[in-house]
Amino acid sequence: MEKWSLMTITVLLGLIVRWTVSFGSYSGAGKPPMYGDYEAQRHWQEVTYNLPIKQWYFNTSDNNLQYWGLDYPPLTAYHSLLCAYVAKLINPDWIALHTSRGYESQPHKLFMRATDGLQG
Repeated sequence: MEKWSLMTITVLLGLIVRWTVSFGSYSGAGKPPMYGDYEAQRHWQEVTYNLPIKQWYFNTSDNNLQYWGLDYPPLTAYHSLLCAYVAKLINPDWIALHTSRGYESQPHKLFMRATDGLQG
């Protein structure tokens, strides 16, 4: 029982730290056209959710690789896809193809930090 208590405290502490960090800024905040790491992670969710797998790593009219092109291995891309499904349930605007570029909000930042371990 003592091990479970320690594990519970550790998990809760981790969640509190992530939640507290979500109030801070991140690299590129509010700075178009690229918006920093936050936008890179968000954009990868947009791409993986809205495009067929065969287009994830190729330059197309829907996937401009100069704008935060997906440059991580497929396992990371599938993680972005899984997070995108959750994002779609919470707020479809977060991953809307093309129109979500530069999307920034406190609830979304909390979601990103909770799911992707957002740097910054």
